Amino acid sequence: MFKQVLSSFGLQGIQVDTILNTPHLQVGQHLQGSIHFKGASSTKRINAISLELMTMVEVESGEHESRQAQCIARWPMSGAFDLLAEQTHQCPFNLILPFETPITQLNCHYNQTQVWLHTHLDIDWAIDAHDDDALAIYPSPPMQAVITALEQCGLSLYSADVERGQLRGGHFQSTIGCYQELEFRPNAWLSNLNELEVSFVTTAQQTHVLFEIDRKMRGDHYQTLSLPHTPIDIASLTAHLKQLLGL
Repeated sequence: MFKQVLSSFGLQGIQVDTILNTPHLQVGQHLQGSIHFKGASSTKRINAISLELMTMVEVESGEHESRQAQCIARWPMSGAFDLLAEQTHQCPFNLILPFETPITQLNCHYNQTQVWLHTHLDIDWAIDAHDDDALAIYPSPPMQAVITALEQCGLSLYSADVERGQLRGGHFQSTIGCYQELEFRPNAWLSNLNELEVSFVTTAQQTHVLFEIDRKMRGDHYQTLSLPHTPIDIASLTAHLKQLLGL
């Protein structure tokens, strides 16, 4: 009797586990894996199965800031069906990671960037089943080229986080409801630069970069750069950034 009551409330319900074949990725690459799930002790109606790409964002409200989970992409995996008691299923998937996905694998002092895949089973008359799997997102070659060039300009990557909102950079703008900020600080104490904030907006054709330059006694100003998805000469990029950013 107790087991039947638990089952009716979904407490002894469906088991779900998402297996990732490609947990280490760059933006625009294929995210592959499969959803494994097993039925409860009684037949359940599954309304839908979906995958959601999630990140943590900084949200400003007046003078206060908080961190909240935000969905940046959603993929429906299945419509409604009946899952028989104790029945097992697999649902393979092959998805393209959005080009604006924040990067998590960064060598910096303070990295708040998190990205994970949330698997959700919407179940009638039961507690919904879910599974969360962390993703390791590495910089793409153009992103890494910018990071390396800035380091050769005498800057160090200090922190990284994701802000809620839209980023605009003249001829480009972000589209997923949030954007990542990488904060660089000068290695030399006597530098006229307080900090440099860098944000990437990548498309299938090129990587756009927005630089927010905070100088001592001069306030903030902005510069932009667009890089093709072709091999980049680091020495030439370093020289260009020194001129563009006044370093």
